[in-house]
Amino acid sequence: MAEEKSNDNVIGLYEIVRDRYGKKHKVYSAKFKDLHTIMNFTQHYSPDSFGLYMLAPVIDKDGEVDMDAEGNINYDNGFYDDLMEMIEMALDHRETREQIEEWLDVEVARNIIMVYLRVSQFKKNNPLNLEKRLIGEI
Repeated sequence: MAEEKSNDNVIGLYEIVRDRYGKKHKVYSAKFKDLHTIMNFTQHYSPDSFGLYMLAPVIDKDGEVDMDAEGNINYDNGFYDDLMEMIEMALDHRETREQIEEWLDVEVARNIIMVYLRVSQFKKNNPLNLEKRLIGEI
């Protein structure tokens, strides 16, 4: 009899997210080593505005829209790289950036980030109840 692999001893928290093609991807909770990156991301970006960040042009030091050498607006504002880094962490680096880019769209990216923050306890479903109680009531 072949010995079956058992996941009984594996401790990990994840949720499944489906991409536009119906393929399932596991979104894992954050690792401690990634906390600084997550905090920086959440300070700069809101998942509800991902589409706007992708279309935001780079503004130069004079307050003007930056243009590339060919006269096109420069949209390389750093958001895409930051987003992809977060998604790679959320998927526990089990897929390469190139693989992710094949199926990722704006809505799935937003969903992955929301799930990642929730399973990592950065975003709570129910806010903490901070009312004062007597010690015996806790």
